[in-house]
Amino acid sequence: MTRHCKSFVTRRAFLAAVSASAACTPARAQQAEQGGFSDAIRLFAHEKSAAEQYGVILVTLGKSNVALYLQGIKLYADAKAEFDGLIAELRFDLQSGQQPATSAKFNDALKAAAEKRVAFTSFVSDEIAKMQGARPGLPDVIQVVPDLVKAITEAGISVWKTYHQAAAERRDAMLNQLDQLKWQSFAQLAK
Repeated sequence: MTRHCKSFVTRRAFLAAVSASAACTPARAQQAEQGGFSDAIRLFAHEKSAAEQYGVILVTLGKSNVALYLQGIKLYADAKAEFDGLIAELRFDLQSGQQPATSAKFNDALKAAAEKRVAFTSFVSDEIAKMQGARPGLPDVIQVVPDLVKAITEAGISVWKTYHQAAAERRDAMLNQLDQLKWQSFAQLAK
């Protein structure tokens, strides 16, 4: 390699290192963490909204079949209880300093919430598939428990990291945001 080429390669490596370090400034790292937090909140909000929309569709379709309606209400109530419990467990882990990825209680709550939500949305989806004629559009949801578990785990870890890097007043706002992600009761959906 010629001296000019070596010099060019060395300068190029230096510039790459400088630009990489600029990309990892504390401000950029904080933006990335905030992006992770907003993505996590978006996932939880999407789960809440989608489940509630499936519930509204169940209200519309199920009232004429009491057995189907009662089964759907039970599945929704089970999923709601598990997701609300998951959010409460995440909130507790945030305040106690327990990282969700290492918390057996969070992992149990997470798996139960994923299983119950998939059971509910699959039930409504299956009933709609049996219908003749026009079918209401359903919100997109993750349909496989392991995929949902993975997505929620990543969201929980993002929330935990952001929470523990935030100032006290921001932490209170984050806890309030989590509280807003609890699902409505089925009675509220049926109104």
